[in-house]
Amino acid sequence: MASGPSSMTYAIPAIALAAVALYFAYGAVDRFALATEETEARVTGKQIAGGSTTYHTTVAAGRAWSQSSTNPDTPIVLFDVQGVATGGAVSPQLYESLQPGEIVRVAFQRTRFTRQILVTDVRR
Repeated sequence: MASGPSSMTYAIPAIALAAVALYFAYGAVDRFALATEETEARVTGKQIAGGSTTYHTTVAAGRAWSQSSTNPDTPIVLFDVQGVATGGAVSPQLYESLQPGEIVRVAFQRTRFTRQILVTDVRR
């Protein structure tokens, strides 16, 4: 009698694939079509998120070429929005002009399940 592959051979990858699909579905539902709110927020700090370099491969004339793209530093301002610490990317000019303790207007979205605050716009 010939034996085939174990049933676990198919079950484990199927379970792993389902777990990954559920993870991304959860993230999509948590952040899809959120309402935008506006409020005042206090600047609590500033930091620079360091730039990075990403690499990708391009095939041209049958040869693979590795190319790089440089991503610049990103100025981040930290806020206290309704008692929740969060941050948001701003323009370099706004970053330079803001000081800790200053009150600004922010537009933000709150995720459905995690209730995380996502700052979408900052104005004086």
